Amino acid sequence: MTGKGPKKKVLIAGASGAVGGAALSHFSSLPDWEVVGVSRRPPIMPYGRARHLSADLLDRDACQQIFGGMHDVTHVVFAALNEREDDVVAGWSDPAQMAKNAAMLANLCDPLCDAARGLQHISLVHGPKAYGVHLPDLDLPIPLRETQPRAPGDNFYYWQEDYLTRKRKAGAGEWAVTILRPSSVVGVVIGGALSPFLVLAVFASLCREAGRAMPLPAGRGEIVDFTDADLIAEALAWAAEAPHARNEAFNLTNGDVFPIRDAFPLVAESLGVSVGSVCQYDIADELACLAHLWPGMVEKYGLAAPSDIETFLGFSPQVARVWTAPVQPGDELRWNLINTIKVRQAGFAGCIDTADMMRKYLRRYQDLKLIPPAL
Repeated sequence: MTGKGPKKKVLIAGASGAVGGAALSHFSSLPDWEVVGVSRRPPIMPYGRARHLSADLLDRDACQQIFGGMHDVTHVVFAALNEREDDVVAGWSDPAQMAKNAAMLANLCDPLCDAARGLQHISLVHGPKAYGVHLPDLDLPIPLRETQPRAPGDNFYYWQEDYLTRKRKAGAGEWAVTILRPSSVVGVVIGGALSPFLVLAVFASLCREAGRAMPLPAGRGEIVDFTDADLIAEALAWAAEAPHARNEAFNLTNGDVFPIRDAFPLVAESLGVSVGSVCQYDIADELACLAHLWPGMVEKYGLAAPSDIETFLGFSPQVARVWTAPVQPGDELRWNLINTIKVRQAGFAGCIDTADMMRKYLRRYQDLKLIPPAL
Protein backbone atom coordinates (compact mmCIF):
# COMPACT_ATOMS: atom_id res chain seq x y z
CA MET A 1 0.00 0.00 0.00
CA THR A 2 1.25 3.47 -0.85
CA GLY A 3 1.91 6.15 1.75
CA LYS A 4 -1.02 8.17 0.44
CA GLY A 5 -3.43 5.38 1.22
CA PRO A 6 -5.63 3.28 -1.08
CA LYS A 7 -6.44 4.65 -4.51
CA LYS A 8 -9.45 2.40 -4.99
CA LYS A 9 -12.16 1.07 -2.72
CA VAL A 10 -14.15 -2.04 -3.57
CA LEU A 11 -17.39 -3.11 -1.91
CA ILE A 12 -17.97 -6.86 -2.13
CA ALA A 13 -21.54 -8.03 -1.57
CA GLY A 14 -22.01 -11.67 -0.64
CA ALA A 15 -18.71 -11.83 1.25
CA SER A 16 -19.61 -15.02 3.13
CA GLY A 17 -20.27 -16.94 -0.08
CA ALA A 18 -17.79 -18.97 -2.12
CA VAL A 19 -17.17 -16.26 -4.72
CA GLY A 20 -17.53 -13.27 -2.41
CA GLY A 21 -15.18 -14.78 0.15
CA ALA A 22 -12.57 -15.52 -2.50
CA ALA A 23 -12.92 -11.98 -3.86
CA LEU A 24 -12.56 -10.51 -0.38
CA SER A 25 -9.36 -12.46 0.19
CA HIS A 26 -7.92 -11.71 -3.25
CA PHE A 27 -8.63 -7.97 -3.35
CA SER A 28 -7.22 -7.55 0.16
CA SER A 29 -3.95 -9.07 -1.05
CA LEU A 30 -3.58 -6.44 -3.78
CA PRO A 31 -1.85 -3.10 -3.23
CA ASP A 32 -3.77 0.18 -3.44
CA TRP A 33 -7.16 -1.38 -2.71
CA GLU A 34 -9.32 -0.70 0.31
CA VAL A 35 -11.72 -3.61 0.69
CA VAL A 36 -15.10 -3.84 2.41
CA GLY A 37 -17.13 -7.03 2.47
CA VAL A 38 -20.85 -7.17 3.16
CA SER A 39 -22.90 -10.22 4.15
CA ARG A 40 -25.21 -11.36 6.90
CA ARG A 41 -22.64 -13.81 8.28
CA PRO A 42 -18.90 -13.27 8.64
CA PRO A 43 -16.72 -14.89 5.95
CA ILE A 44 -15.05 -18.16 6.77
CA MET A 45 -12.08 -17.46 4.49
CA PRO A 46 -9.28 -15.32 5.96
CA TYR A 47 -9.61 -11.83 4.52
CA GLY A 48 -6.51 -10.03 5.73
CA ARG A 49 -6.83 -6.29 6.08
CA ALA A 50 -10.32 -6.14 4.56
CA ARG A 51 -13.22 -4.88 6.68
CA HIS A 52 -16.47 -6.81 7.06
CA LEU A 53 -19.91 -5.32 7.63
CA SER A 54 -22.93 -7.38 8.64
CA ALA A 55 -25.96 -6.40 6.58
CA ASP A 56 -29.13 -7.96 5.18
CA LEU A 57 -29.52 -6.84 1.57
CA LEU A 58 -33.26 -7.51 1.76
CA ASP A 59 -33.62 -4.80 4.42
CA ARG A 60 -34.02 -1.68 2.30
CA ASP A 61 -33.99 0.78 5.22
CA ALA A 62 -30.81 -0.71 6.67
CA CYS A 63 -29.18 -0.66 3.23
CA GLN A 64 -30.07 3.01 2.81
CA GLN A 65 -28.35 3.81 6.08
CA ILE A 66 -25.24 1.72 5.37
CA PHE A 67 -24.60 2.31 1.68
CA GLY A 68 -25.93 5.86 1.60
CA GLY A 69 -22.87 6.90 3.62
CA MET A 70 -20.27 5.18 1.43
CA HIS A 71 -19.09 8.20 -0.53
CA ASP A 72 -15.65 6.84 -1.46
CA VAL A 73 -16.52 3.46 -3.02
CA THR A 74 -15.08 3.21 -6.55
CA HIS A 75 -15.88 -0.41 -7.41
CA VAL A 76 -18.58 -2.94 -6.55
CA VAL A 77 -18.51 -6.72 -6.78
CA PHE A 78 -22.02 -8.12 -6.44
CA ALA A 79 -21.78 -11.83 -5.66
CA ALA A 80 -24.77 -12.02 -3.31
CA LEU A 81 -27.36 -14.71 -3.95
CA ASN A 82 -30.57 -15.78 -2.24
CA GLU A 83 -31.80 -19.33 -2.96
CA ARG A 84 -35.17 -20.82 -2.08
CA GLU A 85 -34.56 -23.00 0.94
CA ASP A 86 -37.33 -25.56 0.53
CA ASP A 87 -36.51 -26.33 -3.11
CA VAL A 88 -33.38 -24.82 -4.64
CA VAL A 89 -34.09 -25.97 -8.21
CA ALA A 90 -37.71 -24.79 -8.18
CA GLY A 91 -36.52 -21.44 -6.90
CA TRP A 92 -34.67 -20.79 -10.15
CA SER A 93 -38.03 -20.28 -11.88
CA ASP A 94 -39.92 -18.80 -8.92
CA PRO A 95 -40.99 -15.14 -9.46
CA ALA A 96 -40.88 -14.47 -5.72
CA GLN A 97 -37.28 -15.67 -5.56
CA MET A 98 -36.38 -13.59 -8.58
CA ALA A 99 -37.87 -10.54 -6.89
CA LYS A 100 -35.72 -11.11 -3.81
CA ASN A 101 -32.50 -11.23 -5.81
CA ALA A 102 -33.49 -8.19 -7.86
CA ALA A 103 -34.33 -6.29 -4.67
CA MET A 104 -30.95 -7.08 -3.09
CA LEU A 105 -29.09 -5.43 -5.95
CA ALA A 106 -31.38 -2.40 -5.98
CA ASN A 107 -31.22 -2.02 -2.21
CA LEU A 108 -27.45 -1.76 -2.44
CA CYS A 109 -27.09 0.26 -5.63
CA ASP A 110 -29.87 2.83 -5.18
CA PRO A 111 -28.27 4.51 -2.15
CA LEU A 112 -24.68 3.73 -3.16
CA CYS A 113 -24.94 5.26 -6.63
CA ASP A 114 -26.34 8.44 -5.11
CA ALA A 115 -23.57 8.62 -2.52
CA ALA A 116 -20.49 7.38 -4.39
CA ARG A 117 -20.04 9.98 -7.10
CA GLY A 118 -16.66 8.51 -8.00
CA LEU A 119 -18.06 5.05 -8.71
CA GLN A 120 -16.26 3.51 -11.68
CA HIS A 121 -17.34 -0.10 -12.07
CA ILE A 122 -19.85 -2.76 -10.97
CA SER A 123 -19.32 -6.49 -11.52
CA LEU A 124 -22.17 -8.98 -11.39
CA VAL A 125 -21.50 -12.69 -10.84
CA HIS A 126 -24.14 -14.71 -12.67
CA GLY A 127 -23.90 -18.08 -14.41
CA PRO A 128 -25.10 -20.32 -17.26
CA LYS A 129 -28.71 -20.06 -16.12
CA ALA A 130 -28.53 -16.83 -18.12
CA TYR A 131 -28.77 -19.16 -21.13
CA GLY A 132 -31.58 -21.29 -19.68
CA VAL A 133 -29.58 -24.39 -18.70
CA HIS A 134 -32.06 -24.89 -15.85
CA LEU A 135 -34.96 -25.27 -18.30
CA PRO A 136 -35.08 -28.99 -19.16
CA ASP A 137 -37.11 -28.64 -22.36
CA LEU A 138 -34.93 -25.95 -23.90
CA ASP A 139 -32.73 -27.11 -26.78
CA LEU A 140 -29.40 -25.35 -26.31
CA PRO A 141 -26.25 -25.35 -28.44
CA ILE A 142 -22.96 -26.78 -27.17
CA PRO A 143 -20.97 -24.86 -26.13
CA LEU A 144 -22.90 -21.80 -25.01
CA ARG A 145 -21.60 -18.42 -26.12
CA GLU A 146 -22.29 -14.90 -24.91
CA THR A 147 -24.15 -14.21 -28.17
CA GLN A 148 -26.82 -16.74 -27.21
CA PRO A 149 -30.18 -14.92 -26.94
CA ARG A 150 -32.02 -14.76 -23.66
CA ALA A 151 -33.98 -17.85 -22.72
CA PRO A 152 -37.77 -17.64 -22.69
CA GLY A 153 -39.41 -16.61 -19.43
CA ASP A 154 -38.18 -14.56 -16.51
CA ASN A 155 -34.78 -14.83 -14.87
CA PHE A 156 -33.43 -12.64 -12.08
CA TYR A 157 -30.15 -12.36 -13.98
CA TYR A 158 -32.07 -10.45 -16.64
CA TRP A 159 -33.79 -8.31 -14.01
CA GLN A 160 -30.45 -7.37 -12.44
CA GLU A 161 -28.80 -6.68 -15.78
CA ASP A 162 -31.73 -4.54 -16.98
CA TYR A 163 -31.81 -2.65 -13.70
CA LEU A 164 -28.17 -1.62 -14.05
CA THR A 165 -28.71 -0.68 -17.71
CA ARG A 166 -31.58 1.62 -16.70
CA LYS A 167 -29.48 3.02 -13.86
CA ARG A 168 -26.63 3.88 -16.20
CA LYS A 169 -28.91 5.45 -18.80
CA ALA A 170 -30.51 7.57 -16.08
CA GLY A 171 -27.18 9.34 -15.73
CA ALA A 172 -26.24 8.06 -12.28
CA GLY A 173 -22.53 8.36 -13.00
CA GLU A 174 -19.98 7.20 -15.58
CA TRP A 175 -19.54 3.72 -14.19
CA ALA A 176 -19.44 0.58 -16.31
CA VAL A 177 -20.71 -2.96 -15.77
CA THR A 178 -19.09 -6.37 -16.28
CA ILE A 179 -21.03 -9.62 -15.98
CA LEU A 180 -19.15 -12.85 -15.28
CA ARG A 181 -20.86 -16.18 -15.94
CA PRO A 182 -18.85 -18.92 -14.22
CA SER A 183 -19.98 -22.53 -14.39
CA SER A 184 -20.18 -25.07 -11.53
CA VAL A 185 -18.31 -23.01 -8.94
CA VAL A 186 -16.14 -24.71 -6.31
CA GLY A 187 -15.09 -22.70 -3.26
CA VAL A 188 -15.41 -22.39 0.51
CA VAL A 189 -18.76 -21.67 2.12
CA ILE A 190 -20.80 -22.77 5.12
CA GLY A 191 -24.54 -23.18 4.71
CA GLY A 192 -24.46 -22.72 0.95
CA ALA A 193 -27.00 -24.04 -1.50
CA LEU A 194 -24.66 -24.74 -4.42
CA SER A 195 -21.66 -26.62 -2.96
CA PRO A 196 -21.90 -30.22 -4.19
CA PHE A 197 -18.11 -30.69 -4.04
CA LEU A 198 -18.13 -29.94 -0.32
CA VAL A 199 -20.98 -32.44 0.04
CA LEU A 200 -18.82 -35.07 -1.65
CA ALA A 201 -15.87 -34.28 0.65
CA VAL A 202 -18.08 -34.59 3.74
CA PHE A 203 -19.68 -37.80 2.44
CA ALA A 204 -16.27 -39.34 1.86
CA SER A 205 -15.17 -38.32 5.37
CA LEU A 206 -18.31 -39.90 6.84
CA CYS A 207 -17.69 -43.12 4.92
CA ARG A 208 -14.15 -43.28 6.28
CA GLU A 209 -15.33 -42.65 9.83
CA ALA A 210 -17.95 -45.39 9.47
CA GLY A 211 -15.30 -47.83 8.26
CA ARG A 212 -17.01 -48.33 4.95
CA ALA A 213 -15.92 -47.81 1.39
CA MET A 214 -17.30 -44.93 -0.62
CA PRO A 215 -19.39 -46.30 -3.48
CA LEU A 216 -18.94 -45.10 -7.03
CA PRO A 217 -22.11 -43.98 -8.82
CA ALA A 218 -23.36 -46.23 -11.61
CA GLY A 219 -24.45 -45.15 -15.04
CA ARG A 220 -23.39 -42.29 -17.21
CA GLY A 221 -22.58 -38.99 -15.52
CA GLU A 222 -22.36 -35.43 -16.71
CA ILE A 223 -19.27 -33.83 -18.17
CA VAL A 224 -19.07 -30.24 -16.98
CA ASP A 225 -16.74 -27.28 -16.87
CA PHE A 226 -15.97 -26.23 -13.31
CA THR A 227 -14.84 -22.81 -12.13
CA ASP A 228 -12.52 -22.21 -9.18
CA ALA A 229 -13.79 -19.41 -6.91
CA ASP A 230 -10.20 -18.15 -6.67
CA LEU A 231 -10.11 -17.85 -10.46
CA ILE A 232 -13.34 -15.84 -10.40
CA ALA A 233 -11.77 -13.52 -7.83
CA GLU A 234 -8.81 -12.95 -10.14
CA ALA A 235 -11.17 -12.26 -13.03
CA LEU A 236 -13.13 -9.78 -10.91
CA ALA A 237 -9.94 -7.86 -10.12
CA TRP A 238 -9.07 -7.85 -13.83
CA ALA A 239 -12.57 -6.73 -14.88
CA ALA A 240 -12.53 -3.88 -12.36
CA GLU A 241 -9.96 -2.02 -14.42
CA ALA A 242 -9.67 -3.64 -17.86
CA PRO A 243 -10.91 -1.36 -20.67
CA HIS A 244 -12.08 -4.33 -22.73
CA ALA A 245 -14.23 -5.58 -19.84
CA ARG A 246 -16.41 -2.48 -19.64
CA ASN A 247 -20.08 -3.16 -20.34
CA GLU A 248 -19.43 -6.73 -21.44
CA ALA A 249 -20.53 -10.20 -20.34
CA PHE A 250 -18.03 -13.06 -20.18
CA ASN A 251 -18.27 -16.79 -19.68
CA LEU A 252 -15.63 -18.10 -17.30
CA THR A 253 -14.38 -21.61 -16.45
CA ASN A 254 -11.18 -23.33 -15.37
CA GLY A 255 -10.39 -23.96 -19.04
CA ASP A 256 -10.97 -27.71 -19.23
CA VAL A 257 -13.87 -30.15 -18.97
CA PHE A 258 -14.21 -32.77 -16.26
CA PRO A 259 -16.46 -35.84 -15.83
CA ILE A 260 -18.29 -35.61 -12.50
CA ARG A 261 -17.80 -39.35 -11.98
CA ASP A 262 -14.01 -38.80 -11.89
CA ALA A 263 -14.34 -36.64 -8.76
CA PHE A 264 -15.30 -39.66 -6.63
CA PRO A 265 -12.03 -41.68 -6.85
CA LEU A 266 -10.04 -38.42 -6.72
CA VAL A 267 -11.66 -37.42 -3.42
CA ALA A 268 -11.35 -40.95 -2.05
CA GLU A 269 -7.63 -41.11 -2.80
CA SER A 270 -6.98 -37.62 -1.42
CA LEU A 271 -8.81 -38.30 1.85
CA GLY A 272 -7.65 -41.87 2.37
CA VAL A 273 -11.05 -43.46 1.79
CA SER A 274 -11.35 -46.88 0.21
CA VAL A 275 -13.32 -47.06 -3.02
CA GLY A 276 -16.35 -49.30 -3.02
CA SER A 277 -18.34 -51.00 -5.73
CA VAL A 278 -20.19 -49.28 -8.52
CA CYS A 279 -23.86 -48.96 -7.68
CA GLN A 280 -26.80 -46.65 -8.20
CA TYR A 281 -27.46 -44.44 -5.18
CA ASP A 282 -28.53 -40.97 -4.12
CA ILE A 283 -25.71 -39.12 -2.36
CA ALA A 284 -28.14 -36.98 -0.35
CA ASP A 285 -29.91 -40.07 1.00
CA GLU A 286 -26.62 -41.83 1.82
CA LEU A 287 -25.34 -38.70 3.51
CA ALA A 288 -28.46 -38.55 5.67
CA CYS A 289 -27.91 -42.15 6.77
CA LEU A 290 -24.41 -41.31 8.04
CA ALA A 291 -25.16 -37.81 9.37
CA HIS A 292 -25.51 -39.07 12.96
CA LEU A 293 -21.71 -39.52 13.00
CA TRP A 294 -20.99 -35.88 12.20
CA PRO A 295 -21.35 -34.27 15.68
CA GLY A 296 -18.91 -36.79 17.12
CA MET A 297 -16.47 -36.13 14.28
CA VAL A 298 -16.59 -32.39 14.94
CA GLU A 299 -15.59 -33.02 18.56
CA LYS A 300 -13.11 -35.80 17.82
CA TYR A 301 -11.13 -33.86 15.21
CA GLY A 302 -11.63 -30.38 16.65
CA LEU A 303 -13.42 -29.16 13.54
CA ALA A 304 -14.53 -25.57 13.02
CA ALA A 305 -17.54 -26.72 11.02
CA PRO A 306 -21.00 -26.63 12.63
CA SER A 307 -21.89 -29.85 14.43
CA ASP A 308 -25.29 -29.74 12.78
CA ILE A 309 -24.64 -31.09 9.31
CA GLU A 310 -27.67 -29.32 7.82
CA THR A 311 -26.35 -25.99 9.06
CA PHE A 312 -22.95 -26.85 7.62
CA LEU A 313 -24.04 -27.96 4.15
CA GLY A 314 -27.19 -25.90 3.80
CA PHE A 315 -29.25 -27.11 0.89
CA SER A 316 -26.29 -28.24 -1.21
CA PRO A 317 -27.23 -31.94 -0.88
CA GLN A 318 -30.28 -31.17 -3.03
CA VAL A 319 -27.99 -30.06 -5.84
CA ALA A 320 -25.44 -32.81 -5.15
CA ARG A 321 -28.04 -35.40 -6.14
CA VAL A 322 -27.13 -34.60 -9.73
CA TRP A 323 -23.63 -35.96 -9.08
CA THR A 324 -24.84 -39.52 -8.49
CA ALA A 325 -27.89 -39.52 -10.76
CA PRO A 326 -27.38 -41.29 -14.09
CA VAL A 327 -28.07 -39.36 -17.27
CA GLN A 328 -29.41 -40.63 -20.55
CA PRO A 329 -26.92 -41.41 -23.32
CA GLY A 330 -26.31 -38.23 -25.27
CA ASP A 331 -27.12 -35.98 -22.31
CA GLU A 332 -23.65 -36.04 -20.75
CA LEU A 333 -22.91 -32.55 -22.11
CA ARG A 334 -26.39 -31.15 -21.58
CA TRP A 335 -25.92 -29.15 -18.39
CA ASN A 336 -23.62 -26.24 -19.00
CA LEU A 337 -20.61 -26.45 -21.27
CA ILE A 338 -19.74 -22.87 -22.12
CA ASN A 339 -17.31 -21.20 -24.50
CA THR A 340 -14.67 -18.97 -22.87
CA ILE A 341 -12.89 -17.55 -25.90
CA LYS A 342 -14.34 -14.07 -25.44
CA VAL A 343 -12.80 -13.46 -21.99
CA ARG A 344 -9.42 -14.72 -23.21
CA GLN A 345 -9.50 -12.45 -26.22
CA ALA A 346 -10.39 -9.55 -23.91
CA GLY A 347 -7.25 -10.14 -21.88
CA PHE A 348 -7.97 -12.55 -19.02
CA ALA A 349 -6.08 -15.81 -19.48
CA GLY A 350 -6.34 -17.36 -16.01
CA CYS A 351 -6.90 -21.12 -15.84
CA ILE A 352 -6.41 -24.14 -13.60
CA ASP A 353 -6.55 -27.90 -14.06
CA THR A 354 -9.82 -29.02 -12.46
CA ALA A 355 -8.28 -32.08 -10.79
CA ASP A 356 -5.64 -29.82 -9.22
CA MET A 357 -8.40 -27.43 -8.12
CA MET A 358 -10.27 -30.24 -6.39
CA ARG A 359 -7.16 -31.38 -4.53
CA LYS A 360 -6.47 -27.77 -3.54
CA TYR A 361 -9.92 -27.37 -2.00
CA LEU A 362 -9.71 -30.66 -0.13
CA ARG A 363 -6.50 -29.36 1.46
CA ARG A 364 -8.15 -26.01 2.15
CA TYR A 365 -11.17 -27.65 3.78
CA GLN A 366 -8.73 -29.52 6.02
CA ASP A 367 -6.66 -26.42 6.76
CA LEU A 368 -9.83 -24.56 7.75
CA LYS A 369 -10.89 -27.61 9.82
CA LEU A 370 -14.08 -28.12 7.88
CA ILE A 371 -13.36 -31.81 7.32
CA PRO A 372 -11.06 -34.22 9.20
CA PRO A 373 -7.38 -34.42 8.23
CA ALA A 374 -6.22 -37.15 5.87
CA LEU A 375 -4.99 -40.29 7.54
